[in-house]
This record gives sequence, C-alpha cells and structure tokens, in this order.
Amino acid sequence: MNTLLESYLVDVKHPDVSGIEHLQMLETRSELAKVEQQLTSKERKALAEADRRLATNAAHFLAELSRFVNLAEERRQRQPEPNEWWWYLDILIRAPALPKRPYQPGTVPV
Repeated sequence: MNTLLESYLVDVKHPDVSGIEHLQMLETRSELAKVEQQLTSKERKALAEADRRLATNAAHFLAELSRFVNLAEERRQRQPEPNEWWWYLDILIRAPALPKRPYQPGTVPV
C-alpha cells in the first residue's frame, strides 16, 4: 500500500491529536492528490473512506487545527488547487448537509 495513504488512513482516525499533526495530515492529503490516479482500486476505495471520515469529523479536526493555525490564512498562503477540499474544513462545517451519493475523486465526500 502507498505509504502516504497508510499515513493518511491513520491520521483521520485520530481527530483528538495535535493541530500540528492535522496540518501535516492535510499536507499528506495534498500529496496523495498528486498520485491519486496511480493508486489501485482498493487504495482509492480506502482513500474515499478516509476522506469520508475526515469530512464527517471536520469540526473536530478544525477545532484542534484552529489552536495552531488560521485555516483561511493558511489557504491564502498555500493556494491549494480548487479540488483540494480538505483545506476548506472551516467552510465545510458550515455547509448544509448534502444528500448521500457515491464518492467521485476530486469532490467532497458525503
């Protein structure tokens, strides 16, 4: 299994760790986005499930992240790609609930 993916899978299971670790998790997810098309179908499925976990627990991740960084300012500095939704946890938690639908790479999982 891809080592970035392995790391990300562990990271999303622990919303209660340091915000610095969450920032590293978001960086890892951005690195995964660059190689996502090279992942096996099994790895992509695991990534989709991890993304769902991140989106579901966005408020918890954001609470700890906010103790260390201002996510909006972090986005301005990093200028993530438009499909890197994980850098928008602060906006995601304020969005209305979306209907359940199959995960499509590059979209916000629900």
